[in-house]
Amino acid sequence: MSVPHRIGVIGLGIMGRAMAMNLHKAGFQVSVYNRTRKNTTEFADLGCRVASTPRDLAKSSDLIITMVSDMAAMDAVLEGPEGALSAFLGGNALINMSTLSPEYTAALAKKCFIAGVEFLDCPVSGSKPLARDAQLVILAGGKKETVEKFTPVLKAMGRTIIYAGQAPAGTALKLCLNLIVAQLNTALAEAAALAAAQGLDPALVFGALEESPALNCGYFALKKDNILKKDFSPAFPLKHMLKDARLMLAAAARDGLELPVTAAVEKLLAKSYNTGYADKDLSVVLRTLTEK
Repeated sequence: MSVPHRIGVIGLGIMGRAMAMNLHKAGFQVSVYNRTRKNTTEFADLGCRVASTPRDLAKSSDLIITMVSDMAAMDAVLEGPEGALSAFLGGNALINMSTLSPEYTAALAKKCFIAGVEFLDCPVSGSKPLARDAQLVILAGGKKETVEKFTPVLKAMGRTIIYAGQAPAGTALKLCLNLIVAQLNTALAEAAALAAAQGLDPALVFGALEESPALNCGYFALKKDNILKKDFSPAFPLKHMLKDARLMLAAAARDGLELPVTAAVEKLLAKSYNTGYADKDLSVVLRTLTEK
């Protein structure tokens, strides 16, 4: 069976927009739906179909890809009389690339199975620049043969696919990776704040990191301008990392595991969120650390 060429993308935020654009560039027949209509204009200009509802999108698509903010947003686009699931009659496919809870993902996989819909749990590792350049790392959960079937679609959006196992294994792996990102981000912000407090130029921190074979890290390079220029334009909005940190802590608690450093990071993210920085890049925690 050939990979379907009629792809419907739901969610055209920072990540979803870039991913949908790369699918279009790869030659797939792409249709889109987004709650904020203005985000669909450039796709309409490219000749892509803009659906009026998720159901409308699903009726004209063999494969739906979702890239939304959280579980409530997923419910809004999948459930109800105008939701995408209402148009699935079997033989369709759904690839969720949003970061949700493992429980939600497992329930969605079961719901798709009952409906005769192929399902993949494929959150991504990477932020705006990597999404733009189709360099995301795709963390795949589901049947291995289904992953192989949709590999050309996934490879249009990412540089590599890591197969994690049956759903929700992709989501579980994503939470592990975002735990590292959250702590790297906070460590970098704290190091810059400590340097400044001691009368050092924070650029010295980056200079030393870049010269260290052990500590040089691509993530630090991505966040260098954010930290040094105090430019917190969102590549990964803080509100999304706060949501993910809470998912990590909930997953750990279910197994009786403590994550004390992640818990401290969650408190810092929450403080930044409550200060009004929800839509800023997560590196904005630097501002929260240094504000008097």
